[in-house]
Amino acid sequence: MEKIDWDFKESNTKEYTHGFHTYPAMMIPQIARKLIDLYGKEARVLLDPFCGSGTSLVEASITDHIKEAHGFDLNPLAILISKAKTTNLEINLLNKELEKILDFGTSTGFVPDFNNLNFWFKPKVIERLGMLKGQIDKIKNEEVKNFFLVVLSETIRKVSNTRNSEFKLYRMDEERLLKHNPDVFVEFEKIAYKNISRLNEYNSAKKEIKINCSLEDSKIKLPLEDESVDIIVTSPPYGDSITTVAYGQFSRLALQWLGYEEANKIDKKLLGGIKSNGLEININSETLKNIIDMIANKDEKRAKEVLSFYEDFDKCIDELNRVMKKKGHVCFVVGNRTVKGINIPTDKIMIEMFKAKGDYEHVTTNLREIPFKRMPKVNSPTNIKGETVPTMNNEFIFILRKN
Repeated sequence: MEKIDWDFKESNTKEYTHGFHTYPAMMIPQIARKLIDLYGKEARVLLDPFCGSGTSLVEASITDHIKEAHGFDLNPLAILISKAKTTNLEINLLNKELEKILDFGTSTGFVPDFNNLNFWFKPKVIERLGMLKGQIDKIKNEEVKNFFLVVLSETIRKVSNTRNSEFKLYRMDEERLLKHNPDVFVEFEKIAYKNISRLNEYNSAKKEIKINCSLEDSKIKLPLEDESVDIIVTSPPYGDSITTVAYGQFSRLALQWLGYEEANKIDKKLLGGIKSNGLEININSETLKNIIDMIANKDEKRAKEVLSFYEDFDKCIDELNRVMKKKGHVCFVVGNRTVKGINIPTDKIMIEMFKAKGDYEHVTTNLREIPFKRMPKVNSPTNIKGETVPTMNNEFIFILRKN
């Protein structure tokens, strides 16, 4: 097989609809594209059980041979984005609707009701976001409405008082806040026109395909038949959302504006959201057992947090194994996090877990350097001056074949 540079440092990661909306730990499209090309040449049905913002689904839809793509996630914002990114819409219709949205007339707007609204948004920003939301709510076509709700969500993120350089919710310092006076309407219009242009490009590339994006828990029975999936292409969480990538925090403000209930409880619903009570390990992975023992010797609470993630992930593997066809390929992009100074080999653990569930052959593992990151190259988890550990600067792309 050809030697592949998986870094894709010079590639355009925002082509087609991939640039619709920022999202944590996004798999870049070139990786999904290459995995489908290498291991899905005969595939007809693709699954991404942790679809996030829909990278794999978009890539599946521009191939000639994949006829069905299923994307599941527990984050409502992820599903909203994925649907918008994979839905063909008439460009003229979107342009006309955008004109209507920006023609406010006597519109009184919408005011959300959630805690700390004025902490995260300035009064003028709240007023103008409310006017946009009120206009979008008038749209009767649900697919068109979804498109503009995604534009609004990205606008909300950019005009809020949060530090947009990271995914966790941190308010700007007072000095930056004084200078922060975003023009909400200009920002919304700019994002809308960019996304309309991206969708136009995607409309020309998309093939005939059935795409299903839905809010599903991959720990529970998925709405798929046994042995119905040819290829899985996914980048799952690398640990629980609270202590690793903050999917719930990132999504919270937008979801609250969009009217989703319990937007502040998403992290608890995700893998590892409910902590394990004990340290008894019923997962068939010697690597995981050794890692948990090492962490427990330093901090039993943190060991339970790590274990809870893998206990939930083990349930997901049961489902993925059920729906995978024989001779199908499982393609995962993962990062190896560090807890209490101990590096957790996520790729090795997950491979062992899959092999414990069925007859899986390890095809290969590729190392990828992450060129651009929102988190620093090192951090200080103990808050002790001078004591730092590396963060996730590499990803591991592992491929399994079900025999």
